[in-house]
Amino acid sequence: MTKIRIPAMDIARRHPLYLKGTTDAAYARFASDLAELMEKLNIEEFKGDNLRELAIVLTMYYEDMISDLGIWNALTDSFQELYGRQLPFYDVDMQNYYRNEPNVEDIRFLIWLLMTRTEPSAVVSPDTPALEAAARTACSLMDKRFEDMPVNEELKEFFTKAEFAQNFYAQLDLMKWSYFACYASCNENAPMLIRQQAQRLSFSLNCPPPIAVNVAESIAMFENRLQPLAMRSQDWLARIVRNNGNAEAADKIASQRYLPFDFYLITDAVKGESMTFESLRGEKFTLSDHGLSHPQPECYDSKSAMAFFVEYDGEFYIGSQGSWSNNTEAFDTEKKARKHNTTLCIDNRRKLIEENSGSPLFYFNNADMLRLFLTDRVGLPKKTVSQLTLPQEEMDFTVFVRESDFNVVYFPNVARLICDPRNPLYDTEYAKANTFGNIFMLPGDMLRYLHEHDMLPEARINCFGGEEEGKKIVKDNFDFFARMMQGSAY
Repeated sequence: MTKIRIPAMDIARRHPLYLKGTTDAAYARFASDLAELMEKLNIEEFKGDNLRELAIVLTMYYEDMISDLGIWNALTDSFQELYGRQLPFYDVDMQNYYRNEPNVEDIRFLIWLLMTRTEPSAVVSPDTPALEAAARTACSLMDKRFEDMPVNEELKEFFTKAEFAQNFYAQLDLMKWSYFACYASCNENAPMLIRQQAQRLSFSLNCPPPIAVNVAESIAMFENRLQPLAMRSQDWLARIVRNNGNAEAADKIASQRYLPFDFYLITDAVKGESMTFESLRGEKFTLSDHGLSHPQPECYDSKSAMAFFVEYDGEFYIGSQGSWSNNTEAFDTEKKARKHNTTLCIDNRRKLIEENSGSPLFYFNNADMLRLFLTDRVGLPKKTVSQLTLPQEEMDFTVFVRESDFNVVYFPNVARLICDPRNPLYDTEYAKANTFGNIFMLPGDMLRYLHEHDMLPEARINCFGGEEEGKKIVKDNFDFFARMMQGSAY
């Protein structure tokens, strides 16, 4: 058996800003020893890189507990606020649960979370015996070495002082750490998501790929949500800072306001000093040259821009590089289009729900019926509907009228999953096999409506405790599953 070595650099990479510390070598040795113990358990899901990742994640949790960094506690505090319990799935004996020491229930959940993230095609059952064995093995080693492991004083001071909160761009880097590297919140798919977004931005901004990647990363901090609770990066970072006793910095981070990546009109500019923008919704705000990150002089001659902005601690900042234009054509065209879209058929859509016994759900057993509904009932132009790509072979379509804007969304192959007295297409046997694997592609408001009205009774996961236990796990933890699996769509 090859001896597993995890270098100190792999520990530092998980710290904010790759913060190296004098304790990194000690935690790297612990991670290496833990990986070797875990390898002996021969858990199928943890081989090769997955085994190394497991050891590193559990080691970062261990460092957090020993150094009182407040990261894990930020997560369990959120669980407590949302669900009135310390963790999903597992009953925690609070009499014997120690907030700043390793707990087997914490470790079991962390392993479950990592297994589920690395096997996205199927959610691992929380009662998998291998989870219990791995958690107890890790906890035993942690307990054995607890008194000998060093406190990471540098990292503790970093979070306690939170000097990064004094600078917008510095705290933005910390938000990126929470998204890409923090053991309790990072998204394993983040690099792929950023690459996809960067490709789209590179085309729309006509900018080199490295710049597009930088823009995409910054936008993601405000538009993407962190696993496993679909939290905003700023709220997650604020919780960690607050757990380290710095309420002032935490409030500052949590209160920042995002103005989305969009077209903005430049209404006034003083070269080298300031620039005033107007959003498509008519909001005006002014940035200093510092808030604009000291742009090239020619930017002050521009008439409009495509960018995003953040209001932080009373000042506005440009979030990353933008695209500057010497005319207002794109801004004017987009403003006109959105004004039309926000008033289109709202009364018709409100009437739809009233005439449907107050239900926002409609069911159709073929594409032709859906097209007829969209033209005759919703009021969409026939030309628009004729251009929709609606595969004829799909067995059913479900329409949901959104409460937020009375817009309509529709999905194929969902009606068979929805137990609704008004739905003749519901198929119990099909729902048993397919509900859990398909419902999380739906928008959050639709999914919550279905759950609140008990329309997904066959939602279950494969469970060692049997079918009924699988249904109970999903029912008791439905909101958690939705947050984790939907993320930004929650």
